[in-house]
Amino acid sequence: TNEGNVPLNTVTVTDPMIATITGPTGDTDGDGELDVTETWEYTGSYTITQDDIDAGEVENQATAVGTDPDGTVVDDLSDDEVVTEDDPTVTPLCQEPLIAIVKVGTFNDENGDGCTDVDETIGYVFTVTNEGNVSLSDVAVTDPMIATITGPTGDTDGDGELDVTETWEYTGSYTITQDDIDAGEVENQATAVGTAPDGTVVDDLSDDEVVTEDDPTITTLCQEPLIAIVKEGTFNDENGDGCTDVDETIGYVFTVTNEGNVSLSDVAVTDPMIATITGPTGDTDGDGELDVTETWEYTGSYTITQDDIDA
Repeated sequence: TNEGNVPLNTVTVTDPMIATITGPTGDTDGDGELDVTETWEYTGSYTITQDDIDAGEVENQATAVGTDPDGTVVDDLSDDEVVTEDDPTVTPLCQEPLIAIVKVGTFNDENGDGCTDVDETIGYVFTVTNEGNVSLSDVAVTDPMIATITGPTGDTDGDGELDVTETWEYTGSYTITQDDIDAGEVENQATAVGTAPDGTVVDDLSDDEVVTEDDPTITTLCQEPLIAIVKEGTFNDENGDGCTDVDETIGYVFTVTNEGNVSLSDVAVTDPMIATITGPTGDTDGDGELDVTETWEYTGSYTITQDDIDA
């Protein structure tokens, strides 16, 4: 607007953030001069950057310049509301911080036997993405079952911020226990955390496949139950005559081992010729289960008959 009392010519509008400004409209008499009674409008467009969104606003200021009839140049810095002030124009931008994590586990058959053993491992890959519209700093991944998580890779610009366009990967390893094999699976969940430019902290529980869900990651473990028994008999020459007599006995020792990879419960030894079998000994942890690492022993006694001696 012309706030003076003389027409202004060579009127231009510039803005350091806007390359192309078009206009004016409003030159009602078409003389190319901003008359006292006229209001001219110019338009321009600015393309928003990630830095702008991270800042939550765009702040800038234009300058209008005109020349009066005697050659005096006048100018004014723009205001956001009124002609009497020179405040920058601030355009607020919506900020929506969001983070997502997907966790995938792969069983490592280190000894190559085709099934799961104690102390073999599961390797995990944690893929973290920025699902919002602002950069995230202080990004961290934690998992209650994994002590050491390494990474990230994928910080393409090296600024330490998870940008909207980036995908970061972390890795970790978990050592399988007997309880895991007995359960037939390992189920767990990680958490990703990040901080938005305004200090808002966002987090997400991991999903096993997609960023829009929060299902735990379940890694199935091979189960191979096997049991074995070895039975040894010893003749007892109770009367010491050096040969077998009716009603002398054979003492038996039954050695039971767990040849599979899962604990076994309700273990029992039967023998059609021995009424009473005692034991076991060897249940080292007293849990009533034949663990993979244990050897149990049972004992029994058989009374020799004449038919046995004849045989």
